[in-house]
Amino acid sequence: MLRLLFALMSLLPYGLRRHVVRGLMHGVWGRLSHARVYGLKDLPDGPCLFICNHLSNADGFTLYRALRPRRVVFLAGVKLHGTVMTRLAAETMDTIDITPNSPDIEALRRCVELLKGGQSVLIFPEGGRSRSGGLLQAKKGVGLIAKRACVPIVPVALTGTEKLMPINDSDMGGERLFHADVTVTFGPAFRMEDLEPEVSGASDARQALVDAMMRRVAALLPPAYQGVYAGGPEPVAPTAPPSAVPPSA
Repeated sequence: MLRLLFALMSLLPYGLRRHVVRGLMHGVWGRLSHARVYGLKDLPDGPCLFICNHLSNADGFTLYRALRPRRVVFLAGVKLHGTVMTRLAAETMDTIDITPNSPDIEALRRCVELLKGGQSVLIFPEGGRSRSGGLLQAKKGVGLIAKRACVPIVPVALTGTEKLMPINDSDMGGERLFHADVTVTFGPAFRMEDLEPEVSGASDARQALVDAMMRRVAALLPPAYQGVYAGGPEPVAPTAPPSAVPPSA
């Protein structure tokens, strides 16, 4: 039934379709996603590069809801256009398409251009969803964007979205939503120069830089989610009460 509904909505004009699908998704997320958001009030003004772990196809809209009314462009894999449901869901947000596991120079250039123009961008540096829930080693492209854009970098940690919408590798368009407790934690912003002491003398400076960035994400996550970045600083416990997620926009 849901697939038929999305197929019918795909026939609507783009602007109307985006409005209708976004409203539907807000309603579903409001019922199923029991979200707590930490650190939102400490975000710097102006453009930021957000870097986040990636657990589920529910991550993008979860972050979109958490960040409103701040306008953020998401770097999203082209495979989301492969099914009607994922394509329409992606249309509810502003996105830049990227081909995963490839040197998509045009997508990286577009990210830098937007950041320099005053727009915030959110990236999942692992390059794909983690099947284990633990962090995967990040791709080097995020370091290139960060170095060229020269904007504050904000680490973001997600938990629970892997239960909100579990991965279905055999049928991505058929992934289902379930009730789940979700947390979104925004960590302290940093700049690339803050990482220099950690990467000095590394044999692979580009990868060392990206790994240093991701350790900031890992520090916000429980140990079970830290993956290849486990063993770093102790996880940062939220100190402020969670922010409410607005019901719609």
